[in-house]
Amino acid sequence: MSKRDAARGDLHLIYPDPQFAERSTAAGALRRLAHAFVRHRTDSGTLAEIAAWADATAQQLEAGSPPVPRPEDYFARRYVDPPPPDGAEVMAFGDRAFSGPANPTAMEVDMRRHGDGVRATATFGAAFESAPGRVHGGAVCAVVDDVLGYLMVCLGIAAYTARLEIDYRGGVPIDEPVIFDGRETRREGRKSSVELTVRAAAAPPDSAALIEAAGLFVIVTADQLA
Repeated sequence: MSKRDAARGDLHLIYPDPQFAERSTAAGALRRLAHAFVRHRTDSGTLAEIAAWADATAQQLEAGSPPVPRPEDYFARRYVDPPPPDGAEVMAFGDRAFSGPANPTAMEVDMRRHGDGVRATATFGAAFESAPGRVHGGAVCAVVDDVLGYLMVCLGIAAYTARLEIDYRGGVPIDEPVIFDGRETRREGRKSSVELTVRAAAAPPDSAALIEAAGLFVIVTADQLA
């Protein structure tokens, strides 16, 4: 993943991190290591060196600071912060699960508001391969849920996933960008119904979707949060 500049104009970062660029670069190197570790083989000595380095580095990090909790106002800010502008990259935490560039276990994801919906471009590396050349369905499902979670950010509402149904109509390829498109289809009281499709980035817009998903999110209102 290329370096991101936390100060650039098209990045809507809800919780800024003064070390965003450095943490993203380090996490990107660790992701590359993970994909290389899965895809390639080496000698026992190198494996022992990797294990010793990883253990020592983890111990150094654990001793360097107490665990950093997620901010308690994560949902409340949906009702006071302005929504991200159309076309902006949307990010809550730099190290968010599955899509945060500063999270070494995440996928390579570019998440953006797209009109009244959200569009994400994701590339899955070797660490997420199951059947030959295909992404594990659980990894795809995780990104589907994350994309729809960011749809709630773009809509300016706080909501939890209540139901998620996924139809796997084709295999999602490894090492190739795919496009996730999510949108709200209906709002009834505190119920937000959503839909999402996944297509290969190189495929025509009218091509058959690899994945079709539908879900229900339950909204937590500002009054409930208060």
